[in-house]
Amino acid sequence: MSLDELEFGENIEFSMKKKFGIIKLNRVHRGNAITPDMAKNLKKALEFCKDTERIRGIILTGNGKSFTTGMDIDEIDGSNHIAVKEYEETAASIQELVYYGKPVICAINGKAMGDGVAYALCSDYRIAVKDCYFMMPEVNLGVFPGTGIIVLMTRVLGVPWTKKILMFAEKINVEKALEIGLIDQIVENQEELIKVALDKAKFLFTKNQTVLNAIKLCSNHLADKSYNKAYELEKFGSSWYEYEDKVKYLEEFRKKFY
Repeated sequence: MSLDELEFGENIEFSMKKKFGIIKLNRVHRGNAITPDMAKNLKKALEFCKDTERIRGIILTGNGKSFTTGMDIDEIDGSNHIAVKEYEETAASIQELVYYGKPVICAINGKAMGDGVAYALCSDYRIAVKDCYFMMPEVNLGVFPGTGIIVLMTRVLGVPWTKKILMFAEKINVEKALEIGLIDQIVENQEELIKVALDKAKFLFTKNQTVLNAIKLCSNHLADKSYNKAYELEKFGSSWYEYEDKVKYLEEFRKKFY
C-alpha cells in the first residue's frame, strides 16, 4: 500500500520522513481531544508502522497549540462506565504499541493532558515546546486514570510524583517536567520541535535496528525483575546476531516480556 492510499481518518495525519512514520493528531478545534474513532485510527496508524519494515520508528506529535487534551468528555460521558471502559481498552492498546514497539519520539507541541501524558511516558524520547504543560484531570471528573498510566508513571517518575499528578491533578510546567524526567528536552517553538525530532530520528535510523529494539525492550522491562532473571533476558538481547531472521527474533524477544 502506498502512502497516498493510507487513510486513518480526518483527525490523524500520516507521512514518512527519514524512514520514520510521522503521526500527527489533527483535531485542532477541540485541542486534539481524542474521540473513540480517533483512538481507533491512531491505533491503526501505529499498527501500520509496526508492520511496515521500511519504517524504523515513529514521531508522534500534533497540530495546533495542544498535543492532546485527552479523552473528549463531550464524546464520552464519564458516568457511562461501559463507554469509558471501551475507550480505555483502545487507549491501553495504543500505549502497548508504543511501549513495546519500534523507537518512538514524542514531539509535544502544546499542552498534554490525560492520554497526552500517557503517550509521552511510554515514548523513548520526549521533546516539548517551552509554553506547554502537563496535567491529569481525571480525578476531577471521577474517572480512574486507567490504561496502564499508573504503571508507567510510577516507573518513570516514581511514587511521590505519581500521587501528586494523579491524586491532586497537579499542573506541571516544562521546567518541572524536565526536572522530574517527564520530558528529555525543551525547545523554543514548534518549528524547532520538528527539526529536533527529525534530527533524533536521523540518528536512530542509521543504527542497527535489531540492537536498538532489543535495548528498548530491556530498558523498559528489566528494572522490576530479579538480577538473575533480568540478566538472562539481557543475555538473550545480546545474542541477536545468532538469529538470521531478525524480525522473528524481536517477536520472540517481545513475547518474553508479556
